[in-house]
Amino acid sequence: MRSSVDLKIDEHFESLFQSCDRQLSGLEVVETFHRWVEKITLDGKPFTYHRHEYLRQPYQDFHPFQVERKATQMGLTSKAMLRSAYESRFGTVRDILYFFPSKTDVTEFSKGRFNPLINDNPSTIGKWIRDTDSANIKQIWNAFIYFRGMQSRVGMKSVPGDFVIIDELDEAPVNFVFWLKKRLSHSEEKRVWKLSNPTLPDYGIDVDFQLSDQRYWLLKCPKCGKYTCMEDTFPDCLHQTNGHYIRLCQHCRDAELDPAQGEWVAKKPSVTEIRGYQYSQLYSQFVTPDEIMDEWLTAKNISDFWNLTIGLPHVEAENRLTLEEVLALCGSDGIALSDNGPCSMGVDQGKDLHVVIGKKDEHAFGKIVHVGIYKDWEELDRLMRNFKVAFCVVDALPETRNARAFANRFEGKVYLSYYNEHQKSGYALDEGKMIVNANRTETLDTSHNEVMEEGLILPKRCEMTEIFAEHLHNVAKKLEENEKTGEKRYVYVRLGPDHFRHALNYECIARENVPDYIFNELH
Repeated sequence: MRSSVDLKIDEHFESLFQSCDRQLSGLEVVETFHRWVEKITLDGKPFTYHRHEYLRQPYQDFHPFQVERKATQMGLTSKAMLRSAYESRFGTVRDILYFFPSKTDVTEFSKGRFNPLINDNPSTIGKWIRDTDSANIKQIWNAFIYFRGMQSRVGMKSVPGDFVIIDELDEAPVNFVFWLKKRLSHSEEKRVWKLSNPTLPDYGIDVDFQLSDQRYWLLKCPKCGKYTCMEDTFPDCLHQTNGHYIRLCQHCRDAELDPAQGEWVAKKPSVTEIRGYQYSQLYSQFVTPDEIMDEWLTAKNISDFWNLTIGLPHVEAENRLTLEEVLALCGSDGIALSDNGPCSMGVDQGKDLHVVIGKKDEHAFGKIVHVGIYKDWEELDRLMRNFKVAFCVVDALPETRNARAFANRFEGKVYLSYYNEHQKSGYALDEGKMIVNANRTETLDTSHNEVMEEGLILPKRCEMTEIFAEHLHNVAKKLEENEKTGEKRYVYVRLGPDHFRHALNYECIARENVPDYIFNELH
């Protein structure tokens, strides 16, 4: 099942390590990583591939860019920890950056996992340790492992990296990937491992996995010899017989599958730049099919089940708009070039200006009459006049000067919007400063619900309304936890271009502030 390109890549890195591992301290002969770990004590027990057969090939994989989309308790953090120790002593890297979601995670990992690994292996790891002045920095031979939290920009800037390991990528802050590239920019190695429980589709680890060769552990049927992908066939792949669930071949449907008898197969074998592995508890030998099905049937949080047990991204239907839901709102009128008003306008800044113009409607929350993308701020002046805009909300950032100049040209009608997480209610107007302070989550909830409740009328379907729908689809609501307080709250995260999503949000605020007496006079 493995391509010739895969074999050449593996042979290259295997030979590289073998050549530098032949002789390191005169008489010391070093085994390759997947054999070396078999002499390690891990979590107080001898390391073994028994009941973790799916890990044999990944332990032999020396691809420089690897992505692991995973369920919980599949042994991937242990693999990354062991690999960092091995690379420090026998590899060609000097600085390893090992990232965790928070400082607390860093400390707990260093004290609870890495220090015991050192203490339990005095002859294979402990004897290489050099003293450092920090519990979160380990010097092994001539290399350093820096344990860092992803929330700290200082931790990102302080050291470069040859080999970067990111544990729980989906918990990373928005600008993390940008800072990560800076840390790797001066390295000749540029090795990257990303591992994480997935959260939302098209977000975090799922984005990287989609760009990889996408390897799945397929179970071989002892009867018909064909392979079953458990993730693709759940829940049908778990079948109840004699009161218990078994892993059932999805081809002959007449044989129980052994999770130890499988093979890694790439869905996109032509991709060679990124190696991707998908891990699921569906073939864990420590979680029974009965336990999985019981969790599936009783789960209170279905997203947690898909993310943590199956190892796949998931979003509740009500937390992300689909393209079909948005396009179903398209009416029979085309995108208007003018309107008698009174209209409301929302403008989001980016490389271009994304504009949504709407108006109140007797039979819906509102009717969107125009969506468009513009280059120059002066073009907004024409739209204000042609559509008789009574109220406009424009994104204040990043070009605040241009936004302010636009507002000054239409004093009393244009307000600059700032998203403010401390805004207690949906939004607040400051008429003196012509500013709207908006609670990002609450206002996005309002405009989101207008679409969900089919309360908007859109222009008829065309290329521009399809782009508009895609932007609305590229935002989803995700539960986040505050590192310091432990407080959990929902936030909207960006999954792709989303300028029209925010332009609609601003239009929704503007529409609410068009005086009813003006609307009533015209209707």
